[in-house]
Amino acid sequence: MIRDIPIENIILRSDARAIDESAVAGLVESIANVGLINPIRVRAVGDQWETIAGAHRLTACRRLGLADIACMVVTDDDLHAELAMIDENLCRAELTPSDRAQQTARRKAIYLELHPETEHGVAGAGARWNADGNLQTASFASETARITGRDKSSVSRDVSRGEKIFEPVFDLIRGTKLDNGSYLDRIKKLSPSEQMYAAKRDLAEIARRERDDKRSSKKLALDADIRQRAAKEVAELIAEYVPAEAWEHFKSNIAVTTSKEVLTAFTNITGASVLGGKRAA
Repeated sequence: MIRDIPIENIILRSDARAIDESAVAGLVESIANVGLINPIRVRAVGDQWETIAGAHRLTACRRLGLADIACMVVTDDDLHAELAMIDENLCRAELTPSDRAQQTARRKAIYLELHPETEHGVAGAGARWNADGNLQTASFASETARITGRDKSSVSRDVSRGEKIFEPVFDLIRGTKLDNGSYLDRIKKLSPSEQMYAAKRDLAEIARRERDDKRSSKKLALDADIRQRAAKEVAELIAEYVPAEAWEHFKSNIAVTTSKEVLTAFTNITGASVLGGKRAA
């Protein structure tokens, strides 16, 4: 059932994904121009409504100062509500590899709790068919691939990462340069303590390199500024003190004996190239 509900009566789930401000900004512009196209999904929790799917849309409507928002009201239990939230994230959100791994692994845990007959190792596990030969319950990998539009090998890879990597390690590397598939595949082979040690060590190394790069960039900029200042002073002296009768001789040697910075500064000062014509009077 779809109905309008006062925004002030709607809350976010405690385990909702962190709000992506760039995504909200895009939604604010879209909703302001064309309105809310897809209702958010909510369920009753006490005297309030809990957002199951649509936290970013809800946040955008709040930013726009809207009083009400269109909602699809459902009666999901806790597991189905969490599953719906995860599915929206996996289908619509720009997740980091860490987020995708954790969300997919959690989806598997919920799916197997709802459909234990599909768990690997259970007799007849996998896709379940009814007596009429119609699909009754799909395997986790098949169903997740269908919902997310990804292939089963990608789903299995994300599950492996999510199940094998220590949760505090995900919290440590999320959104950093280490949050990539190749790094996750490498550290998932380690024990939890080894994963934590490796992540802290590698983050520290990245921070050290960034500091070194920053210092190097500052030094290069300072050196360039010093050369330009020095070249300008030399060019000013040349322009002022080289006598006219010595100009032709000077001009024939300056390109060989003088730095590029000085030549450029000299041209900027005199308006005459040292490689062409006579010096202006």
